Parts: sequence; C-alpha cells; structure tokens
Amino acid sequence: MKFFNKVAAAAAGFCLFISSIALADTVKVTDVTGREVEVNVPVEHVILGEGRQIYFVGALDKDEPFKRVVGWRDDLAKADPETYAAYLAKYPDIAKLPTFGGMKDGTFDIEQAVALKPDVMLMNIDAKTATEEAGYIEKLEKVGIPLVYVDFREKPMENTEPSMRLIGKLFGKEEKAEEFIKFRADSIAKVTDTLAKANPKKPLVFMERAGGYSDDCCMSSVTRISAGWSSSRAA
Repeated sequence: MKFFNKVAAAAAGFCLFISSIALADTVKVTDVTGREVEVNVPVEHVILGEGRQIYFVGALDKDEPFKRVVGWRDDLAKADPETYAAYLAKYPDIAKLPTFGGMKDGTFDIEQAVALKPDVMLMNIDAKTATEEAGYIEKLEKVGIPLVYVDFREKPMENTEPSMRLIGKLFGKEEKAEEFIKFRADSIAKVTDTLAKANPKKPLVFMERAGGYSDDCCMSSVTRISAGWSSSRAA
C-alpha cells in the first residue's frame, strides 16, 4: 500500500510540475500591426487599453468577463452607458476597477499600469501613433509588460478575426475564439449571400456612429458589404 501511495504522490507531483510549466509557457504572438511580441500565456492579468474591449473579452470569458481585467480605460461608461450599467448591475465590483485615461490625450498613467502588474496590455490600433510617440511600448517592455495591438473598429472586416485569435491565444481560449469567428462569419454570410442573390439597388446610407472619413475605414466597410453606399464615398 505504501508503494502505491508513493507512486500516487509522485504522479501528483509530476502533474503539478507539468502544470507549472504550462502556466509559464512563453509564446511569440503577432498582433494586427505585424509586431511579434513575447507573452507568458495564458495571461491572468490584463489591462484593457479601451474599456469597450470588454465586448470581446466577455465573448471568451463568458461566465466571468472581468476575472483577468486589472485595469481599463474609462470610456465604456461614456461611450456605451447602457452596456456599462448592465455590467455594473451584474458585476458591481467593476466600479472599483482602476481606470486610465487615453494614450491620445496623454492622460495614460504608466506608473499606475506598472503597479497593477499586468501580464499584457491590449491596445487599440487607433492609439498606435500616440503610443509610439510617447515611447510607451519601450517603457512598458523595460518593466516586463508586453503591449499588443488589436482592432475591431478601424478595419473591422479585416482585423476582427486576427484580433480575436490573438486574444484567444493570450487567454488560452483558442477554441472559444474560433466559435466566435465562425458565428460572425456565418452571420455576415446570411446578409451578403441574400444580397448577392437579390442584387438590389444600393441606397445612400448615412452612418451616424464611427462612420469613418473614407470608404475603407470603420463602419463604412460594414455599410459597403451590406449593399449600400456610405456618405463618405458619396462625398
């Protein structure tokens, strides 16, 4: 019996050892700008460079969307107050989450970010210029905090899938990410396939929110695949 107990103990110890290796797995990921970044995965602590990134984080961590979030930008309550209120009602502790200003307006507090000890920071691609000009990537790298770019707004038709795959890789939720990607692709196909068969006359569409200044940006691309002409193109 003692022999079997020793074997069981050794097996348990080996499993814990293997688990610790897995938890410390360092991988090289590629963000939507083509940058290769080394990150320890799966990440347990993340800073959201934009609060609205919780839409996509929540698609992967459905039961506990804030379990990895140690800080986020203070934009969700302003840009989407109804969603923020719904999250707050279900997860009241988010009111205590540390918040940040933006990279563009120079109100991001790097010392606060370092104090939160995140495993990674997700940054929207639209803040890339401001982030680089301020040298934030290098400053964060010096203290062991990798930054990766994602994009769900500037070029949503091109960058949503790689952005979700990237977050899925970081979270160890690759399968969930692929489920999201398939659902999105199937949903888009229902629209585009129907329109391809009907071939209707394209209406002129004014996109009030995040329409973009050109036809290849932001929600203008969504209007285009939906068989409409955006106001930016008409101009």
